[in-house]
Amino acid sequence: MLETLNDWTTMLDNQSQVDVIYLDFAKAFDKIPHDILLNKLIALRLNEHLIRWLNDFLTDRTFQVKVGSEICRFRSAPCGVPQGAVLSPVLFGIFVNELSSLLPENVHCKQFADDTKLYASVNNKTVENSLQKGIDIIVEWSKSSKLPLNNAKTVAVTVGKVRKETEYSIDGQTIKKENLTRDLGFLISNKLDFTEHWRKTTNTAKFLTAQIFNQYNSKKIRLMVLLYKTFIRPVLEYGTSISSPLKVSDEKLIESVQNSFTRRLYSRHTGKYLRPNDPGYKTSIERNQLYGLSSLKDRRLQIDKKLIEKMMSGKIDLNTADFFTLSQNNRTRAKTRFVWKRPKNKLRRKFFVNRTLTYLTQLNSTSNAPQRNLV
Repeated sequence: MLETLNDWTTMLDNQSQVDVIYLDFAKAFDKIPHDILLNKLIALRLNEHLIRWLNDFLTDRTFQVKVGSEICRFRSAPCGVPQGAVLSPVLFGIFVNELSSLLPENVHCKQFADDTKLYASVNNKTVENSLQKGIDIIVEWSKSSKLPLNNAKTVAVTVGKVRKETEYSIDGQTIKKENLTRDLGFLISNKLDFTEHWRKTTNTAKFLTAQIFNQYNSKKIRLMVLLYKTFIRPVLEYGTSISSPLKVSDEKLIESVQNSFTRRLYSRHTGKYLRPNDPGYKTSIERNQLYGLSSLKDRRLQIDKKLIEKMMSGKIDLNTADFFTLSQNNRTRAKTRFVWKRPKNKLRRKFFVNRTLTYLTQLNSTSNAPQRNLV
């Protein structure tokens, strides 16, 4: 997803619109033909004994369906990989792995399990035709591989300023256009601002806050803070390197969840709701200090910083050259210097690369920059 956003924001920074096609394979895991999958495994030159084991794992499987207290008789499963098995996403990935190599050069393909999307930087008729050609190639591949597409769930999204409306189709059926769609747990809008994503996420976090205070009457600060860290904060920090808010209003909305939690906790601890002019009232910053919490904005910066460190150390399978390069300096104890293309538009400026490397460059320029231990 990070690679995808890097591509999109780069294309938008070059004054292009990005057309994205979200493809949906109908009951993908349930319809994989075993014979075709095994041929693909053989083509990978896997160990013969492993292929035999996988063949035994896949074939002659049976299943039952239970509704209430009623159970149907055993039925055979002539195709598909078992739902919930650890191997299933891997086997599906092997099955569809060749897709990206079949597409035109200027059409990008990103896959995760059974989620597949095609996109291209559309700035002329040739690229439009290439994207449609890519769709046609996927359709033909799905037919020959006996893995049909669900046309009703396949959608198109144009990211950025629309300069030209283009219709794409599957087998003559126009793909419906959407302004908002879900992509690996993120709500992606045509503006790429994640405002709708954060509105939904904060509503979920607020609901969890209410549930915790309704179900736990404890005044033990340590317990309540632990519940917040365990159930609420992770909801607000899922994939923030990708979906970090662009707007100040969204930042405030996210921070309001923690502020609301600490305010309710402080009111429970003192036995009354205090207003700003009341004696003993504490601001959100003071409450964070009281309960040993860092602001969510500070935590997002540190999450970004840790991700950069993982990229630099090779712990993440990403080509760092697509994001930034490091300047060569042979001086002993010389500070790391990052080199990246300066952005033109707001989306690229706020994207992970520019946002984080600007922060790290500022940090490196301060010789005695304090290191924060976030809690």
